[in-house]
Amino acid sequence: MTRFQTPQEVLEAVQRHFLPEKAGDMQAVVQLHLTGEGGGDWALTLADAALQISPGVADEADLVFTSTVEDFLAMANGELDAMKAYFSGKVRFKGSLRLAYRLADLFRMPGGGDG
Repeated sequence: MTRFQTPQEVLEAVQRHFLPEKAGDMQAVVQLHLTGEGGGDWALTLADAALQISPGVADEADLVFTSTVEDFLAMANGELDAMKAYFSGKVRFKGSLRLAYRLADLFRMPGGGDG
């Protein structure tokens, strides 16, 4: 099984595994802020059953997700449980937690790698 090595690889997989039929009329902007080596900011915009991922900071975000690159990759590779990461403070959300839960349903991600 291929492992994600960079945040860009994870985001490319997220784009490939997006399920537009599950998004329906959802309109949301999610800001991803990753700290540490290889980190950065990305804006994920959901509108009209489509997902657009852009580098940089969104003007206004409904949800801001903050993590280290290391923890983000561990979650993407199935090595760190997202709920445990949240409750241990390794992942921080600012905004709608309801939206965070809904987002998980919009992707069919294999466990780690780009399957």
